[in-house]
Amino acid sequence: MRSIIVYCSKTGNTEKVAHAVQKGLHGTADLLKLDLTPEGLLKEHAPRFTFDLSNYDLIFLGGWVMVMKVHPYLSAYINRIENLEGRKVAGFMTGGAIFSRGHVYDDFTSLLDRRGARVVDFMYISTMLGPLLTKSKLRAAEEFARHVMAQV
Repeated sequence: MRSIIVYCSKTGNTEKVAHAVQKGLHGTADLLKLDLTPEGLLKEHAPRFTFDLSNYDLIFLGGWVMVMKVHPYLSAYINRIENLEGRKVAGFMTGGAIFSRGHVYDDFTSLLDRRGARVVDFMYISTMLGPLLTKSKLRAAEEFARHVMAQV
């Protein structure tokens, strides 16, 4: 099964989780970090920007939470992915407030439902601005990836 992990990270927390997810998949998933520089934002939001995921059976999408929703940058990316219909998607989000989990889950599944994708699992990791991104939480991200792979 061919997998990809697409994520955006500003402080490095989501990047650490993305690498833990990749480790949970035994390092076999492709890894794509979205470019958050001004140049990257301009390039990736240009009307001609496309990213075709038809070669992947399983897609992991990750980012951080902003005001209890998927960060607008990842949301815009999700809205532009080509061939997302019918794809299996797992989400992982990081954020400082534990109570954001339900809200961001609803937002994430709504975004993907509109695109015809199937959300197979979701993980929220509370980071509290970094200090609480513990080794046990990263191990939980590895286990999340193994669990997702076992159920698809």
